[in-house]
Amino acid sequence: MGKAVSAVDSRAIESTKAETEKLLSAARSGGFRISEEGVKPLRDSLTQMRDRLDELTQRTTQYLGQAPKLGSHEYGETVAAHDQKGGANELGSAAVVLDQLREVLRDADEALARAAGIYKENESATTGSLGPVQA
Repeated sequence: MGKAVSAVDSRAIESTKAETEKLLSAARSGGFRISEEGVKPLRDSLTQMRDRLDELTQRTTQYLGQAPKLGSHEYGETVAAHDQKGGANELGSAAVVLDQLREVLRDADEALARAAGIYKENESATTGSLGPVQA
C-alpha cells in the first residue's frame, strides 16, 4: 500500500519552512516584489491561518503534554509515556510541528510585507526619477 501520512508531517513543514526562508531572503534582497494590492489577500489569508493555528494550539497544547491514562500496569505506562513524547516532548511531535508551522506563517508574512515595501519604494523612486511630465 503506501506509507501512512500524519495530519501534521514534520518533513513537509521543514520543506515548507526552507522554501519560505528562501522567499524571505529574496524579499530582503529586493529580488521579490509585489504591489500592496496584490499582497493584501495573501497576507489576510496568512493572518487567518495564524489566528486559527493559535486557537487550535491554545485548545490542544495542554492535552498534548499529558500522558493518557491507560492504567497503572507496565504496558499502559509505557504506551502512555510514548504517546506523551509524540504529543509534546520530542522533535517531530505535534507541539513542535505546530510551532514550526507558526514560524513558517510569520516568515511568509514578513516576506510579503517586505516585498510590498520594496515594490512601493521602487515605484516611488521610478516616479521621482522621471520628473514632471511636460506637454
